[in-house]
Amino acid sequence: MDMSLKEKSTWVSLISTIGVFGYYFYGILGLVGLPVEVALDNALSLAIKIITIIVMLEIIFQSLLAVSHHREANLGNDERDKIFNDKSHRISYVVLVIGVFVTLGRIVIVEYNPSFTAELNSIQIPMLTAHILLLSFILAEVARFISLIFYYRRGR
Repeated sequence: MDMSLKEKSTWVSLISTIGVFGYYFYGILGLVGLPVEVALDNALSLAIKIITIIVMLEIIFQSLLAVSHHREANLGNDERDKIFNDKSHRISYVVLVIGVFVTLGRIVIVEYNPSFTAELNSIQIPMLTAHILLLSFILAEVARFISLIFYYRRGR
């Protein structure tokens, strides 16, 4: 079965998102145990690096896809694409909401028991709350891409 431009584009986004942000979160976990100032500087430089990489990857590969499928690229979304996008956005929203509630739960726990984070050295990640939210967003995007691919493969 030949893939449409939209499905190929979704595959490119899925693979680049998992690859780049997998590298990012692996790097963030490597900052555990470093002095706070060093960890924050490393986290900032890593964030700038991955933002640059993801933007460049998406521009290059999406442009190549659009050039190689120029007729299909000019057509826009049909009704099927709109339905698939709506369904995948609903799934993505659920994943994001779960991540937000996990983050809120962490904030409440830390507010009521500030010694909680000091007791558990394993969660001494710089800007942990921000990273939990970022991970929630990335997981929501991955869920959206996977569900879009599922719907394109299924065809309905």
